[in-house]
Amino acid sequence: MTKTEQLNQLFDEWEETVPGYKNKFIRDGVINEELYASAIPKILYVAKEPNNPDQKAGDFREWWKEEIAYTFSYRLTEWSFGLLNDFPQYDNIWTDKELTKRAIHSIALMNIKKSGGGGSAEYVSMMEHVKTNFIFLHRQIKIVSPDIIILGTSWSELRNGLFPNIKWTSSGYVRSIGRHENARVIDYYHPSSRTPPAASYSLLQNIVQSDNFKNL
Repeated sequence: MTKTEQLNQLFDEWEETVPGYKNKFIRDGVINEELYASAIPKILYVAKEPNNPDQKAGDFREWWKEEIAYTFSYRLTEWSFGLLNDFPQYDNIWTDKELTKRAIHSIALMNIKKSGGGGSAEYVSMMEHVKTNFIFLHRQIKIVSPDIIILGTSWSELRNGLFPNIKWTSSGYVRSIGRHENARVIDYYHPSSRTPPAASYSLLQNIVQSDNFKNL
């Protein structure tokens, strides 16, 4: 089975098992199987929940085929382009827009909560979801099998709820880093944060190219 087939099978089980997900489940995972297979490194972004207050079912893998829209997906595209292309200057990222868009098609995304929420996630709800979804989330990570995991979970408690066994250490650039099985993990900003785009891009470059990160 391909990763996409394995994820779809997992999502079917997940939607049937977790109360409140039926007909509201928003799928994510490997965006484009072929591009992900050839990507170096293989990147998984972890976010809190989809911004989808209408609570409709959907699939990021289909949405991102059609368009790149909103701050969230633009930041992920830029960060991915940097990671996959040895971080060219920020001003040059969008020189070839079609080439740049391939970057977000080459990654994987995993939301902790699989049903839609508003523009800002509620702490108590998210902590409940990370507990409820814990086994499913780790099954998803195992299928995706990333080299780098970038967290946009905002709260250290949520991060630690998802990865209770990671021993976090300093990257040398304020953000914490650690290791989960074969993946290096960065506790980073949420893609929709107000951090200036060029600054978040350059900070990610510094972290990834640091000895602290390479030696994890």
